[in-house]
Amino acid sequence: MSQKIPQSPDLSTSLTPKAGGVAHDPSADGFKCDPRTQRGIPELLEKNGFSSQSINALLRFDVANFQWRRMWEREEFRGKVLDGLSEKLEPALLQGLISVARIQGGIGRPEPMAPTVGLVAEMMQVDPSRASRIVADLVSRGFVERSVAQEDARKSVLNMSPKGFGFLDEFMHSKWMLMMQTFDGWSDDDIATFSTLFQRYVTSLAAIVHDDAAD
Repeated sequence: MSQKIPQSPDLSTSLTPKAGGVAHDPSADGFKCDPRTQRGIPELLEKNGFSSQSINALLRFDVANFQWRRMWEREEFRGKVLDGLSEKLEPALLQGLISVARIQGGIGRPEPMAPTVGLVAEMMQVDPSRASRIVADLVSRGFVERSVAQEDARKSVLNMSPKGFGFLDEFMHSKWMLMMQTFDGWSDDDIATFSTLFQRYVTSLAAIVHDDAAD
């Protein structure tokens, strides 16, 4: 006799609260909440002082954020950006090239610095041997150049080559063409509000992560 498989709870009913419970819309904005992964979370949020409106918004944000992470982790957005470029770079090489440019330009750092394999490894969060192989590939393909540090002839530093700068210019143009499509139809206020709140979210999340790492 076959075993009867229990059915998953219905979204429209399992997320509808009884009297005094937390209400939230399971399908607002097209991001459907799943009680199998969010079971008990509305109650947890309510217990910690979040309003019903905030709970609704946070649950939908959780689903949207998951979809965004999947697109990023699967390289879907980056792959779209790379379509049609004059050259193809594997994700690791692209990240390495961007890391060299950021270090050299002081982007996301206190000040510009002469890129080294160690600094590239730090920015990419990979071990030095992995970073060394990535840099070697970039050098062999002409995107990055090696030179001797002025303050120490024993030290090797990296520099973006004209080819590397040209590729990044092409990459950024392609990226922003997609970004413009993404925000097409948004009002000035919507864009400004989204930018401000997303920066605030990232700053708060980074503070929590770095605080936990320090502990």
